Amino acid sequence: MNHKQITNILTIDVEDYFQVSAFENISPPATWPQRELRVEQNTDLILSILDETNTKATFFILGWIAERCPALVNRINDAGHEIASHGYGHQRVYNQSRDEFRADIHKAKQILEDLTGKQVLGYRAPSYSISPSCLWAFDELLAAGFTYDSSVFPIHHDLYGMPNWPRFATHIEKDEASNWFPAASETASASLLEIPITTLQLFGRNLPIAGGGYFRLFPYP
Repeated sequence: MNHKQITNILTIDVEDYFQVSAFENISPPATWPQRELRVEQNTDLILSILDETNTKATFFILGWIAERCPALVNRINDAGHEIASHGYGHQRVYNQSRDEFRADIHKAKQILEDLTGKQVLGYRAPSYSISPSCLWAFDELLAAGFTYDSSVFPIHHDLYGMPNWPRFATHIEKDEASNWFPAASETASASLLEIPITTLQLFGRNLPIAGGGYFRLFPYP
């Protein structure tokens, strides 16, 4: 009997507590420089845990953090983990203009590549905020040199989510009307790989089980 091989992908978003979208009204970016940084100590703890089992992960690092903690980026890189981009300023994609988004992703990518000397190929939007209203973000990611994205959460949610999106990694491509959609197969025209956030399908509905919030709220089994 042939068994399909399962690949588990571990990803970690490197940002600080005051930058999460839930705090955006009480902790706007203008206040960030005055706040205590905790991200370096906490990420070092994660690195030590991963090192114990020789586990490698992809770290989606915020450009704002990378500017202030360059040694942390280098420690992640030197430990053999993949460096990917979480954008620069942790602003939701659909709240930005296309020009603002373009500037954000290019700035963050350049910072990370200058620090590591390696090309950054992956991106994750803050708060999984690539939605049907801003699919142009895929065009900008492709133009910036990214080969994969991990921003789509195939669930119902008031702030993000595309519940009809495939639950597993799939290449995406554009039709003649310049609309992005999951490709039927891995073809030459499929130019960007989308790796959606993990869900559990139960009673015909996708339940979110990834990310710090959901992982803490749901029972471990």
